[in-house]
Amino acid sequence: MSRNTKQANSAKQSRLFGLNSEMWVLSLFGVLIVFVLFGLVKHSVVDAKMLSDLSQDQRTSPPLPIPAKRGTIYDRNGSPLAMSVDATTIYVNPSEVIDPQKTALALQETLGGEVEDYLKIILKSESPTFAYVLHKGDVQLARDLQDKDDGFRKAFINELPQGSDIPANIPTALTGIHYLEDSKRVYPFGNIGAQAIGAVGMDGHGISGLELTYDSILCGVDGTIVVERGRYGTPMVGGVQEKTEPHDGQDIIISIDIEMQQCVESELAAMSKKRKCKNANTLLLDGDTGEILAAASIPLYNRENLKKKDVEAGATALKAITMAYEPGSTFKAATMAAALESKTLKPDDELFCPASLDIYDHTITDAHERSDTTMSLKTILAKSSNVGVSLVERRMTDKTFASYLDQYGFGKYTHVDYPGEAAAHIDEVKSWNPVQAANISFGQGVQTSSLQIASFYGAIANGGVLRQPHFLIARPQYDTPPVYDFEAIMPSSTAEDLEEMLGLAVTKGTGKAAAIEGYEVVGKTGTAEKASKDGGYIEDEYVVSFVGYFANSNSKIVCITSFDNPLGAWGNSPAPPLFKTLMTFAINRYMILPADEAVPSSLTAPAPSASEPSNPEPSVSAPSAPA
Repeated sequence: MSRNTKQANSAKQSRLFGLNSEMWVLSLFGVLIVFVLFGLVKHSVVDAKMLSDLSQDQRTSPPLPIPAKRGTIYDRNGSPLAMSVDATTIYVNPSEVIDPQKTALALQETLGGEVEDYLKIILKSESPTFAYVLHKGDVQLARDLQDKDDGFRKAFINELPQGSDIPANIPTALTGIHYLEDSKRVYPFGNIGAQAIGAVGMDGHGISGLELTYDSILCGVDGTIVVERGRYGTPMVGGVQEKTEPHDGQDIIISIDIEMQQCVESELAAMSKKRKCKNANTLLLDGDTGEILAAASIPLYNRENLKKKDVEAGATALKAITMAYEPGSTFKAATMAAALESKTLKPDDELFCPASLDIYDHTITDAHERSDTTMSLKTILAKSSNVGVSLVERRMTDKTFASYLDQYGFGKYTHVDYPGEAAAHIDEVKSWNPVQAANISFGQGVQTSSLQIASFYGAIANGGVLRQPHFLIARPQYDTPPVYDFEAIMPSSTAEDLEEMLGLAVTKGTGKAAAIEGYEVVGKTGTAEKASKDGGYIEDEYVVSFVGYFANSNSKIVCITSFDNPLGAWGNSPAPPLFKTLMTFAINRYMILPADEAVPSSLTAPAPSASEPSNPEPSVSAPSAPA
């Protein structure tokens, strides 16, 4: 190859190398441009929403609740028993707090409490932007705290050099503290009726009693609000980003008469204390309507002590509804009703009743020692003879007896509108043996509640028609009144015969201590052995009770009283005397008169109806008189 050819090839290679280098640089530059463009596109398009949301989160509060105002609960005469009033909830955004120590001190000086507790709220909050300082506090406390913050701002301004611009957002010891309009539950009659009315939790929802039963009606629907804030968390003028208005709850009117309720609680507590009884209950029910006028249990409780460790077991509930027990002799009226209705026996029919009745290896005796004798059905009930009632059940047969108990509703729920109704229970008749059948006839070996016993006696007072027991009687903001079930569970003739027999149980039998001069009291005592958790019965421990009403009067109010193992229970029951005290109060309260002296119904004040306004004026001077 010639020298000229070599030079030409070398020059050509130099040009190609230079060209390749330029192309490589251009390609690299192009790739860089593509990456830059991709980043710009991703930043402006793909990440735009994320960055916008992040910016929005930094400038706005989290969604905050606007609590709905809970509906009012009124008693039968229009007195408010539970109502909601204005309150303020105070919360802190920990990320906005400038000096936690100063903030905690400022809170303690106004709200009380301990500085360490406020520091814990600020520094150890689960959320970096929200923690409650005071939930549903008094409006005035919030105003005092806001005034304190205003004082800090004024002091800051006064310390600025003359001529300085005043910043739009002034940092203070209370920066990061915010306020929400709220409401809280108050009870104008304090703890009277607390077990029946119930209580609400910190979230504003019912946790016991009728506050729980009718929570969906009372609570309404909360709203929400999102607020735009400035640099130091101060809400900006016109800075509401999103707001959903709350819908307030509805009012209800219940059957409780707060004056009668107060009497029931005070007298029940006094008798329980006197007889050293830690577990007792009483209930007044209108047999004509099923309305519960008053109910209480021992121990009573204070709504301010809602923590489990501060509340005695069972104190928040009405044991007349939520506690099942073996009723004893008050159940004998059901056995007699079955015998009469099945036409097995008539009131004046007589049975030979030995002093004791042996069934297999069990011996049944009466409460008081006696010799062999012959007794009519009337006398058997009046003297509360266990032997006699067992023989009455034997005449009927187990299957007949069980069918009537089912007809009367025993072994079933009453479906009262109160949470936690006790499960009534009677074994299936096919599993009965003669001993068990005899026991059931006089109220042992059967589980029921005071409410169910009172409802059965209410049916006797109501000519054999059983009314569903209930508390709710009206919803003022709702057009349709509540409707409750009723059922004729026995012929009126059977109810009349039973009423006569139960009258003898008071005038000539075990219920003499319940008699009220001028009134025909009908009813029945009960003394039941307490069942043991291990089977059998506890020696020398009893549940004593009395249930009754006035025959031939303008009222069908039934009152039941029950005591668990009171001092001196055997032969000296506190139940009839308490019945007498409560029903004497009811006579004056409701103008109860014998039928031939009854005043026209126009002279008694009717219960508030659903057509009345939702905020009737509180009044207990003219109580509605149950029929």
